[in-house]
Amino acid sequence: MTTPSSPAVDPRLVTALSAECDSIGRQLRHMGQNLSILQTQLASTTVPAPAPVVQTPVASVPVIPVQPMQQVRPQQSVPAWQPPTYPVAAPRQPWWQRDGVISRLLAAAGVAVTLIGVVMLLVLAAQAGFFGPPLRVLGGALLSGALVFAGVRVHGRPGGKVGAIALAATGFAGMYLDVVAASVLYGWVTTPLAVVIAFGIAAAGVALAVKWDSESLALMIVLGAAVLAPVLTSGISLTLIGFLFAIQSATFSAQLGRDWKYLGMARTVPVVLALLVAIASESIFSESGNSAVQLVISAGVVAIVGAGCAMAMQWTGSPSRDGVAGAWSTATFVVSTLPLMSVGAVLGRTESAVLYGIAAVLLLSAGASAKPLPTQLRFGLGATGALALLLCCFSGATESLIVPLILTVGMIFLGVSLYAGSRFVFALGTAFVAIGSIGYLTTVPPEALTTARAASMQLGAITALSSLTAIGALVMLVWAIHRLKLIADSNAAVLWAAAGFGVLYAVTCALVSSGVEIFDSATGFVIGHSVATIVWMLAATSALVLGLNNRQHARVLLGAGLALTSAAVAKLFLFDLATLSGLVRSVAFLVVGLLLLLVGTRYARAFAKQEQVSSASTS
Repeated sequence: MTTPSSPAVDPRLVTALSAECDSIGRQLRHMGQNLSILQTQLASTTVPAPAPVVQTPVASVPVIPVQPMQQVRPQQSVPAWQPPTYPVAAPRQPWWQRDGVISRLLAAAGVAVTLIGVVMLLVLAAQAGFFGPPLRVLGGALLSGALVFAGVRVHGRPGGKVGAIALAATGFAGMYLDVVAASVLYGWVTTPLAVVIAFGIAAAGVALAVKWDSESLALMIVLGAAVLAPVLTSGISLTLIGFLFAIQSATFSAQLGRDWKYLGMARTVPVVLALLVAIASESIFSESGNSAVQLVISAGVVAIVGAGCAMAMQWTGSPSRDGVAGAWSTATFVVSTLPLMSVGAVLGRTESAVLYGIAAVLLLSAGASAKPLPTQLRFGLGATGALALLLCCFSGATESLIVPLILTVGMIFLGVSLYAGSRFVFALGTAFVAIGSIGYLTTVPPEALTTARAASMQLGAITALSSLTAIGALVMLVWAIHRLKLIADSNAAVLWAAAGFGVLYAVTCALVSSGVEIFDSATGFVIGHSVATIVWMLAATSALVLGLNNRQHARVLLGAGLALTSAAVAKLFLFDLATLSGLVRSVAFLVVGLLLLLVGTRYARAFAKQEQVSSASTS
């Protein structure tokens, strides 16, 4: 007997599956493979009819009916399970075996050695009397031009890119140094004209770098010329600063529309370092104020160029607007402002204050109004403007007024952060408050509150003013933290309690300072401390009463109130009792005692009311 010709499930496979179900614990993986084969057979549509099978005399096996349109394939051999294979990572090559590393290192070394040879031709040969000045300058120019020409010819050949970049970089840097030598060493070209020529050479070199799309070429030209130029100018001078400024401004255009992040720092750092060294030298070895004005002008020009370049590169649509390249251009701008922030060392206090004030207004206004600029550049403008404002405070105010002025500026920044909802402005305000607080603790140390003599020597009207501004700054700081959601609402009470202790210290200083300023040192010291003790107890009473009415922050308020109560009572017995005398001490004891009775009575009533409510609920 044969199986029907209509499509049907293979009975042998069903029998095998039934046997496997009986031993599922031992052959679970094998059964899953068979089920996968069965699913494949059921899904098949065009297969030949199964081969005839002779029926054996064993017990009949029921045939599972299937849909008429389904056909199956003949039984296939079950593949053996193979463990999964994972790709094996190829071993990393050493850095010196990677493509192009050795050639680049050799090319960079060749650039450095060749440029040093050019400088030796221009300087050492002149010192030794070899050749003549025209021959030395002409030889350097011809060599540099030949190197550029060779680089252009090699660039188009296979594998010649690295060598072409090295040759062209050496040639353009050599031309630049040749112009410096012709102006500084031999005086053949006036300095302004030589700076213009050097500007053109640097611009031509960068133009070739743009054509070849090679940041390496631009970097080699800039660094080669900037590093070796001081050798020809015999150190740091205004002439060197002019030539380095030519590099800074001439190579800027190459960054427009390109993410050449390193070029900005390479063209800015040399002129900034030269200016910083020149400013330090002028502040230490100054003999006249003529070069100081020139240094101030140079620092301002470098900062303006740095700000303009950063804004142009990060304007809307530029590839350098965001990301790593945008961060580098912002850092380049910040570096370009360092000489401007340092010129106060060569100016008087009034001139420094005016200069820093103008710089602060311009930078802060640019950061606040330049909406199209990226956030990171606006932060850079704001940070440098805040630094200029801080320097203006140090330069423009007398030593005694620096602390209240800085704290006042910090409060203004915090107020602006509340109005604008800006966490960055809040960070600036916090920085001013932190600096002012450190200065406040320096001018009003705790030792000044211990004796009448120390108070009369260190405290007065200015310290009272500083204490009032410190109180306002602390309150404004905590309020801004709370409003800007910088901490959870559940922790607000802890923050206010911590700030409250600082406020009480400032209140004590303000009271003692006012007493010393209004009365004589002994009487004012006694009256100030007496009133301070009463204020401590009033603050403790307020915290304890608020703890009764505010269940959410009851634990924090109760702890702060008890701590202040303990501090007030300890001050009363340990300090006031030994230091104060007469009627003032009696008044302090009476007021503190009455406040203790008041708060004790208030707590007794609250607990009694709570017990009545508990009794009524249980009954």
